Amino acid sequence: MTKKQSKATQQANMQRASERAAAIRAEYERKERRSRTLLVTAVVVGVLILVVAIVVAVQASRDTTGQTAAAPAGVAGGFGVPMGPADAPVKVTVYEDFMCPYCGQFEKISEDTLKKYADSGDVQVRYHVVSFLDGSSTTDYSTRAANALGVVLDTAGPDVAIKFHNALYANQPQEGSAGLSDDQMIALAVKAGADKNAISGPIADLKFKQWVVNSTGNWSKSGFQGTPSVTVNGETIKFKSADDLLNNVETAIQDALAK
Repeated sequence: MTKKQSKATQQANMQRASERAAAIRAEYERKERRSRTLLVTAVVVGVLILVVAIVVAVQASRDTTGQTAAAPAGVAGGFGVPMGPADAPVKVTVYEDFMCPYCGQFEKISEDTLKKYADSGDVQVRYHVVSFLDGSSTTDYSTRAANALGVVLDTAGPDVAIKFHNALYANQPQEGSAGLSDDQMIALAVKAGADKNAISGPIADLKFKQWVVNSTGNWSKSGFQGTPSVTVNGETIKFKSADDLLNNVETAIQDALAK
């Protein structure tokens, strides 16, 4: 009887020891898994921080919107190519990119209407060109075209610049293409009334490139995310289509004139 109890006790003790050993192993394995998880997490976080730091550094190196840039003579509001008198009670600002096909659609239907309002003396239209679609061409066409417009404004004045602006949209290249060459833009500018000798060098040298960069930065910092975007006396016009945009712009102009 005593021997049987002793044997049973031994077996029980062995069972408890085995269970304790298993529990210790399980705890050790749990801690090891936790340590590995923390290590992997730390490595991942470290890599992400490094990637973010690199991205920020690259973006910072590209962001030159804070640099001072000489604006073309005749510019309105720092970045706008004006059509209509400076003392007009209503100011319409059209934000656009020369590579943007939707801008081309809006220009096609709005050109005559906006000119009518500008000719009346009641409205000054300001074309604020940007270059956020440089990646949609193989030659940074958005920047080159905006610079060319600045050159024409600077050398030939607003009336010729507006004609050149309209000609660029009438000959708008397909998105994703190389865009118009410098020579093609110069030919359009000369046809609009610019002097070839006066514009050829500044167009080729991108004289107003920094001004275009700052113009794009101003557009972005104002909260706009696409083109075309239009404001009437500072109020952004909402729309669902090019026709809708023009109708809403006209309504906003009439409301502003009525005040």
